[in-house]
Amino acid sequence: MGGKKRLSRRVRRYIGAVIAAGVTSFVAMNTYYKASAQTCGLQDAMEWQLALHDTQVEQSPEHVSAVTEAFLKTCPERPEFFDASRIAGIAAADLGDIQTAAAHFKNAGPIADRLSNFYAVSAFIANGDSKAAWRQRDRYIEAWRLRLERHPYVSVQAQPAEDGMIYQLTFSELDKDTGIQAAWVAVPFGPGWPATLTFSKDPMRLAFRRARTGRDAPEMRYVDLHRCFKRRSLGQITTKLTRAEFDAAAQASLQAYLASPDKAAGKSRAQIEICYSPARLLPGVPKQSD
Repeated sequence: MGGKKRLSRRVRRYIGAVIAAGVTSFVAMNTYYKASAQTCGLQDAMEWQLALHDTQVEQSPEHVSAVTEAFLKTCPERPEFFDASRIAGIAAADLGDIQTAAAHFKNAGPIADRLSNFYAVSAFIANGDSKAAWRQRDRYIEAWRLRLERHPYVSVQAQPAEDGMIYQLTFSELDKDTGIQAAWVAVPFGPGWPATLTFSKDPMRLAFRRARTGRDAPEMRYVDLHRCFKRRSLGQITTKLTRAEFDAAAQASLQAYLASPDKAAGKSRAQIEICYSPARLLPGVPKQSD
């Protein structure tokens, strides 16, 4: 690979989503910014966006960082500055440039999406700024909770424990990818990553099971513990088990986790360590089948 790193598929999807959402809103803003005294205009923003979609160039962290850093220096007053800072922060993190990544995330303003928040927390930890890291986590957890509470397919209950909060989530519609029916999310009061127990009808595992044993194989529900740097299957359930019956065991397991939560993967602090599966740690609004 010649020492080069590629942006992961999830990061490319994130960049595409930011730019797709930005094009229409920024065009509307252009009238105002043309009236202001600045040398950078919509054309500069469009050139930056096109550079991130250029199929003739490998969209490596090096490329994304170079074109985005150039845009940030030229256009510090453009409305795209905050989204560009987030993208530059992710690219710098993938390149292992801790200080640059942390600086970009501090310049990014309020961060709404899950992936960027996990990157930001990891960058702040690696940069030795624990206070900024867990403050970022707390802001995102609150926004995540409010977003779920407003959704008609999700029920949220918050249960305080000795060392943190446990959020009990029930989904009236299953996510088409994960099949999660219920989740218990533990968030430490102090430093530490969330951990989540999920109760799901995982469609992928069901498909594999039926491929091995036949199409008449009964559905199973799976119990998994998701932590920042590991995932463990706790069992398969074939009998009817209600959420109330499972709740006590979930609460006890997560209270034990909150007493000693994950803070790093055990490597050198001076390294940006991204959680394996943010979408499993903090389940979102269920995605429906087409």
